[in-house]
Parts: sequence; C-alpha cells; structure tokens
Amino acid sequence: MKRGIHLAILVCAISLLAVGCGNKDTSSGPVQGSNSASTAEIQVYYVDAQLTQLEKSTKEITFEDNSDKYSKTFAALQSKDQTEWVSLWNKIDLLSTKFDKGKLTLDVHIPDEARLGAGGELLALDVLRETFFQFEEVHSIDLLVDGESPESLMGHAELNHPINRE
Repeated sequence: MKRGIHLAILVCAISLLAVGCGNKDTSSGPVQGSNSASTAEIQVYYVDAQLTQLEKSTKEITFEDNSDKYSKTFAALQSKDQTEWVSLWNKIDLLSTKFDKGKLTLDVHIPDEARLGAGGELLALDVLRETFFQFEEVHSIDLLVDGESPESLMGHAELNHPINRE
C-alpha cells in the first residue's frame, strides 16, 4: 500500500514537471508558423509640436509574421504616448502591406483632413523612413496612395518609387 502511494506521488510529480516544462513562453522568439506570435521593441518616430524635429519613442508590438509586423509598426506610428509629440500618420489609413525581397510596399489612403503642408509632408516621409528602415531586411519602401504610385504624397514633395535606404 505504501509503495502504491509513493508511486502515485512520483507519477503526479513527474506529470506536473512535464506540464510545467511544456508551457515555456516563446513569444519573443522567431516567428514559427502561423499560430505563434512574436514580440519586438521598435523605435517609432513622431515630430515635436512645432513640426521642426523628429522625436523617437520605443514601443512593443506583437505580430504573427513580417506582414503583420509592418502593419503593427504602422499602427504604432499612428498612436502616441507623449502629448507634446505629433503623429503625422494618425489620420492616414493603411490599406495593405506587402514585403518581397527587401521591398516593403505600403498602400495608404489619405483623407483630406490628413493632408499636410510641404514641411509636414517632408517630415511625414522622414518619420516613415526612420521607422521602417530600422528593420534590417527592409531595403526599400514603395509608398502607394490608393493603389497608385503618385509623384507626390500630398502634392508638395517628390515621392520616389521606391524610397531606398541611404
């Protein structure tokens, strides 16, 4: 009888140990398949209230794959924690992201209330470059507006297709 109790306790202990070892958190590891998520700390850029310089903030994102990583990064670009900083992308809608062989394609929709003057437009492009070129795998960004490749993002500054890492 004593031997049976000891055996039952040993089996329970081994079972608990096995269950505990099987519950490791792999969320910060590499993306493996469609059911696992990864987290990353990223740098997101904004501008100061006077629209004169870029400001950097660190955010954590959780994503399923590269396409999701870029969508979540864009969403982080639209939100802000600091009240004295301005997000130049908060009213711009991301329609799609595509990543292929180092080229990130972002297709956006710009409502009239999101349009900026020349200085704001240049800063918005700087913010985009700084934020997405932090990812080593991104060598160029093609920014589309409603599926088209416009000569200018908002009518003021020339927009290269693609924007290449410098």
